[in-house]
Amino acid sequence: MTMKKFLALLLAAMMLLSFTACGGDKTPPADDGGDDVQIDAQDIVEQALEDAEEFESFSVEAVEHFLKAYGISLDTLEPDWDWVLANDYCAYADEPGSGYGHAVIQFQAAEGELTDEQINDFYAKVFAATAAISDDGHNIIGYEFVGEGEDALAEVTLEEALDSWMPGWGFRTGGTLMAVYVSSDYDNDKESELDRLFYYNAVEFDIGVGLQKSFDDTWAEMESYFEENEDEIQQALEDYLG
Repeated sequence: MTMKKFLALLLAAMMLLSFTACGGDKTPPADDGGDDVQIDAQDIVEQALEDAEEFESFSVEAVEHFLKAYGISLDTLEPDWDWVLANDYCAYADEPGSGYGHAVIQFQAAEGELTDEQINDFYAKVFAATAAISDDGHNIIGYEFVGEGEDALAEVTLEEALDSWMPGWGFRTGGTLMAVYVSSDYDNDKESELDRLFYYNAVEFDIGVGLQKSFDDTWAEMESYFEENEDEIQQALEDYLG
């Protein structure tokens, strides 16, 4: 599969998620007769592909651009220690107008190994920054991280958010539910001098539009939408790919 075909199929899938998961103006309105208005899938797919091709996704500027659209300043999330980007692909963001995208960046220590305190301080900084700009004034569990018997919209502490095999949390801004993933990275070629198994020298956050309802509900709506519009979506992709 060519990269262009992969991109097209990926965007089509994300487009479905944006219709079914994000709600708001992404949900097809009803006409006066009560029937669903038919969406021109070809226009939507082509616009998404044009945006993806024109937007310089792999850059710190792209990350800043995406976060700014959701009321977040990148400098409030940067580590307090000297950092570098290990390569050109350590900063990435979608076009904010996509409605389903995310921004991710990895900060690598300019030199040396990161201590547990430095890593945890970074997590705390991101946690505080998202809480500060949230509609609720605090972070929430989020549908991506909710456990059995928990309320996805309930307030969450940093300790609770990190106590998982996939550390992260949610927050709401402008009525949209966002998801935050945080992680640390290590250098396989170096041995830790801090009595740890790995030589941790980088941290990362991934902030993006999250699930707006439970995964089961989101998946059911996505399947329903695809079934109803499958022919139109397939034709739009075929027309674009030739």
